[in-house]
Amino acid sequence: MAKVVEVNPGIYELFLPLPMRPTIINVYLIDCHGAWALVDTGMNSPESIAALEESLAEVGIKVEDLDAIIATHHHIDHFGASGEIRRRSHATTHIHRLEAERAGRMVEFGRMSMTDRPESRAFFQSHGFPIEQFAPAGMRPAWMGTSMYGPVTNPDKYINDGDVIKIGDRELEVIWTPGHSPGHNVIYLRKEKVMIVGDHLLPKITPHVGIYPDNVGGNPLGDFINSQLKVQKFDVELVLPAHGGVYHDHQHRANQLIEHHRYREAEMLDLTRKHPQTAYEVAQQVFGGEERPIFHVMAATFETLAHLELACFEGRARKSERDDRIVFQAL
Repeated sequence: MAKVVEVNPGIYELFLPLPMRPTIINVYLIDCHGAWALVDTGMNSPESIAALEESLAEVGIKVEDLDAIIATHHHIDHFGASGEIRRRSHATTHIHRLEAERAGRMVEFGRMSMTDRPESRAFFQSHGFPIEQFAPAGMRPAWMGTSMYGPVTNPDKYINDGDVIKIGDRELEVIWTPGHSPGHNVIYLRKEKVMIVGDHLLPKITPHVGIYPDNVGGNPLGDFINSQLKVQKFDVELVLPAHGGVYHDHQHRANQLIEHHRYREAEMLDLTRKHPQTAYEVAQQVFGGEERPIFHVMAATFETLAHLELACFEGRARKSERDDRIVFQAL
């Protein structure tokens, strides 16, 4: 498979390998005519860095020629190699403040054991997650605490909603799309009618949206749905996602994602009509109780929690405490 495809004049899609599913991330190289910008970086693995170098060589440049790195968000596949790329290129690195903070926190957590975070343990237990049944090692991704996540934690520029990043003769607009992560942004090239969407508008899969100890009290699924409504207002002819093929109708896809979450929420609320349940209990019924890696069970629980909290915010459910557990019931 080609490692590089020119998807729009001077905008190149590069395919970088990942050691997990999805197995590829698409990052985007933009020729700004006198300067080069890279949106997202892949992870800091030897395979990914080599693929990046080969891709850039196909276009006729080197890592050292990059002038700007722009991150959609802080996750390993999107920002993991930013430290290495900036070290080699001195590229100006742009990311939302909330994402830079989270990148720093992820690096810090990598140095800690699960037992160093009692507040996390209490959070898991309060939502019915049987944390004592699982080995702490399985509770975190295998890359955590390794050199594969080498993000920039002191970026050169923080980006905010509505910012216009001028690079060469291009203008890249920042659209803040919280949900999948709190400082997620999509990048819009207005003149070209191109939108680089990170994980916000994937063509085939729905990105994970969950509530964790660091965003308790928030409403990330409500944010995600509002962000889908927000991007629909822009005039877009080409959508460039981080996973899956490029496509054209972003408004249709945004509507599909909203409908998916509304359907899933209704399914979850139905399970709580007769008697209140914890997020873990609901997740086991919706996502299946068969043997799965503990990391997946955890993600399913906290995605369920995001749905149940949204239902409470919007008045379709209520939560209460039962035996030191938080339970939800449809109204």
